[in-house]
Order: sequence, then C-alpha cells, then structure tokens
Amino acid sequence: MKDYIPHKESVLALWSANFTAQVVANATAWEIPTQEITALQTANADFVTLHAQANNPEKTSIIVAEKNAAREALVAKIRRLVGFRLKNPVVTNADRIALGLRVRDSKPSHIPAPKSRPEIAIVVLDVCRLKILFHDINSDHKAKPYGVHGALLAYAVLDAPPASPNALTRTRMATRTPYTLEFREEERGKTVYIATCWENKKGEKGPWSEIGKAIVP
Repeated sequence: MKDYIPHKESVLALWSANFTAQVVANATAWEIPTQEITALQTANADFVTLHAQANNPEKTSIIVAEKNAAREALVAKIRRLVGFRLKNPVVTNADRIALGLRVRDSKPSHIPAPKSRPEIAIVVLDVCRLKILFHDINSDHKAKPYGVHGALLAYAVLDAPPASPNALTRTRMATRTPYTLEFREEERGKTVYIATCWENKKGEKGPWSEIGKAIVP
C-alpha cells in the first residue's frame, strides 16, 4: 500500500494543515493529550513556514536544511499519532478519511472476468523456438489489464486452419511478455496456429485474440 503521507512537499503542506485541524477539533473525543496537540501544531507551523521560505528564489542552504529537518519532525509526529492515538476505536473510518488517511477495505474487491482481448506477434527465435509477444488490444503498452493474471496461450500444429481456438489443444500460461514456445524436431517446417486470451486469478477467461500462424523454424 502506498504511503498515506504525500511525498510532494507542496501537497504535504496542505495535507498536514488539514490533518492538524482535524486532530485539534477532535482532540477531546479521541483522547489525545494536550501536549501532543501542541507539539503537532508547532511542527506543522514550522514546516509550513520554512517550506514557503525554501521556495523563495533568495533562499539559503541553511533555510533548506531547516525545512528538511522540520519536515522530518512533522512526519515523525504524524506517524506517532496515527500509530498510537488514532488506532483508538472511537476514531471511525469516516474520521480517518477526513484526516486524509487510507481506510482498509474489509471486503475483498471483486475482480471481473477480462473484457478485452490480447493481440499477439510471433517472432522466430531460433531452431524449434518461437517468441510470442502480446499486449492488450486497447493499449500499446505491455501492462496487463486490471485483475488479469496472465495470457492463456493456446496452440497446435495442424494441416489446416482451425475453425476456432477450441481446436488449439496445447496451452501455456504466460504471465509476462514475451513468452517462448518450444517445439519438437519433427514439427519443424509445419504450421503452428496460436491464439491467446486474458485470464484472471479465478481462472475466468476473456475473449480470444485472432488466430495467428507461423512456420516452426
């Protein structure tokens, strides 16, 4: 899970101001001691002030160093509050969202069956080996669609083009592109037909690609 504290300092300045305001407004209900509230307010004010000064064209290396130290001090106080005080059961998920914190999803998200299909390219690698490259038809990048575990490659060496991918009886699961298919010596010079579809972790398959073909090298 990504860090809940923004990395970009301009965003952090706004985020910490909201975080501080929420903690101050709910300090009594959340049972946060006064000294910790004061320390948070001071750390937030120091960072916001020094961040503004460090973005001035006339800033000095001393100001930048002080800003960096103020940022570290602020982040440390925020993490302490989140790790100890804000785990109090009285702090609700709605409170955490208002603070700018992430809320864990107690219910596993449903991963749908793939809706799109891959496109493939077949490249001769060397003797008895073909390299299969694939990507989603809706993207030029290698990344698989959300929820997809990999590409199911179906292939067969046949004398005539198959009527559908169902006739391709040999299968491999490729979780990364490219994928290498290896063939037997006696299959050299024959035609192999290949199709692929996306498959999620539950084994649900999406639409098949068009059937490609190549001569086994």
